[in-house]
Amino acid sequence: MFSKFKSMFQDRCPECEQKLVSHYDHMTLTKHCPDHHYTEETYNQLGVTIVYRPNRNNE
Repeated sequence: MFSKFKSMFQDRCPECEQKLVSHYDHMTLTKHCPDHHYTEETYNQLGVTIVYRPNRNNE
């Protein structure tokens, strides 16, 4: 029961469902898939989130 509840709050890659790796510094929070399917950068001071997904043709 608790594991299902906890999994609702974990960030996962929308493509492969792996847990995202995160890195935080004083300006940004960056989360990315270990296989580089998905990257998300959050700039809290600006209130901006940028999401990168690679183009299927360029993989």
